[in-house]
Amino acid sequence: MKKALITFTASIAVALLPSLASAGEADTCKGCHNGSVAPGVDALKSKFKTVDELVAGAKASKNDMMKPMQADTAKLKAAAAEILK
Repeated sequence: MKKALITFTASIAVALLPSLASAGEADTCKGCHNGSVAPGVDALKSKFKTVDELVAGAKASKNDMMKPMQADTAKLKAAAAEILK
């Protein structure tokens, strides 16, 4: 019983460990914004000079892949700040 409890506790800890890791907000964007699917990060940096401009551009996008991102302004602002730093 004691061995089973330790094994169970260890497996739960290992299962929850990845959720504790936190990647940057812009990492979500880099999957598509690589230059082949969507404009690359360098293109975004040259086109948009401020965080507010980049957020406005993201919200104005007609691409269906941007719909989930457009709903979360705070996440867009955080990602834009990382991209433009």
